[in-house]
Amino acid sequence: MLPLGMKADVDPDFYIYLCFGQSNMEGNATPEAQDKKDVDPRFQTLACVDFKNPQRTMGEWYTAYPPIVREGTGLGIADYFGRTMVKNLPENVKVGVVDVAIGGTKLEGFMQDKVGDYIASMNPKTEDWLINYFKAYDNDPYQRLVDMAKIAQQSGVIKGVLLHQGCSNCGDPKWPGMVKEIYDNLLADLNLKAEDVPLFAGELEYANMGGGCSGHNVQVNRLPEVIPTAHVVSAENLPGNGVDAWHFSAQGYRIFGQRYAKEALSLMGIEIEIDEPTPPATAFELDQPFASLDEIGTTPFVIYNEQTKRAFYGSTDQNLGYDVLSVALQASNATIGFRLEPRDGNYLLRAITPVGDEYSVWGGWAPGYLNSQPTDGWCSFILGLNNQNGQDIENGALWDIQYVDGKGFSLKNIGTGKYLQDALPAKYDDPAYFSFYSYKPASSGILDVKVQRVADPHIYTLDGRRVDPRHLRPGIYIQNGKKIIKH
Repeated sequence: MLPLGMKADVDPDFYIYLCFGQSNMEGNATPEAQDKKDVDPRFQTLACVDFKNPQRTMGEWYTAYPPIVREGTGLGIADYFGRTMVKNLPENVKVGVVDVAIGGTKLEGFMQDKVGDYIASMNPKTEDWLINYFKAYDNDPYQRLVDMAKIAQQSGVIKGVLLHQGCSNCGDPKWPGMVKEIYDNLLADLNLKAEDVPLFAGELEYANMGGGCSGHNVQVNRLPEVIPTAHVVSAENLPGNGVDAWHFSAQGYRIFGQRYAKEALSLMGIEIEIDEPTPPATAFELDQPFASLDEIGTTPFVIYNEQTKRAFYGSTDQNLGYDVLSVALQASNATIGFRLEPRDGNYLLRAITPVGDEYSVWGGWAPGYLNSQPTDGWCSFILGLNNQNGQDIENGALWDIQYVDGKGFSLKNIGTGKYLQDALPAKYDDPAYFSFYSYKPASSGILDVKVQRVADPHIYTLDGRRVDPRHLRPGIYIQNGKKIIKH
């Protein structure tokens, strides 16, 4: 027998999750080859706007290949949330996401009594991009989420709400209460019960991973205090994109999505193992030298001068650095390596971040390459190709790379016709010779650390405060290393 109010054509095995927030929920990373294939058709996305590429119509269901949110967005949290859910649920169960997210928005953008004033406060010259994002949702993203959710309810059952937001409200103590207001409104407008539709909220990028708003995690972890059905998803050790202080890498989004799914499945009594990032290295070291370009293939490598004892790296301001290994191979650098991309007998040198992701520039959408400006006095840059400012030169990113036995590799720039020797433009008549090395995390001397857990019957809050079990308020607590929920 179907639950009261459920239509006969509603599939009770179609689990639907509402997603909202800003850019990390919108999808900021460029999807890589592994993200564009083998999506189980049991994972569906409801188009919340019309798409041209890929062709999608608002209000229709599609297999959830990225981009999920809007045309021009990228890989985000919802992608691997859904993939992980269907992988671990019975084959008769489908999962759908309804994702309305706006990169850069404050939480007020999802509050109907505040969104009008918020949009009116935007500068049309410097925030036209944000204004246009809101226009895509008729200047009311909350209402669009509700309208699409009602369409989704004609096909399946809403099982939860996924949130990732905070950078634009960083540290605001009113944030948990604002989340509660939006969550409560969703429950009321969609005739849902909180106990049936938990909220899953993710932390922001940690400071040790390059995050600039990690302090807001204090507010994120307060959510269970004001929303008893809220669950916080950790961002610990998730790699950032190496470009800015707010966004995760593609790898980071994959793992974050799995963590959201692990939390949701755990509430169903399903415990799973997921991918977890290696704790971040603080520095790297040279590993094996290469003696030919064919030997390198697609392996990332460091460009190192044996005579000067210096290596190239990308600084956080997108300049090319050239320094001793203790500086060049720090994990805090934007890039430390390069990957070969053959082109017409020459090579592009794709910049690679310390966590192994491809580096991008200009807000994350332009691929980053070693690119030499032909003007004396300018340094070589890590730049994209064909960006809107015309600051890059495609020929300046092409290199004639030759190996001389006993000397190493020379790099002659196609645009300048000169050789690279240092972090200045490739302007030299005589070549410098470099060694190309693979690299690995620097040895710490600590091979393995094992922690023996001791049973602890006491109950603690999420921030480590011991509490009296006789006077627990509704929320999430820790006992014996596991989360418990007090209703």
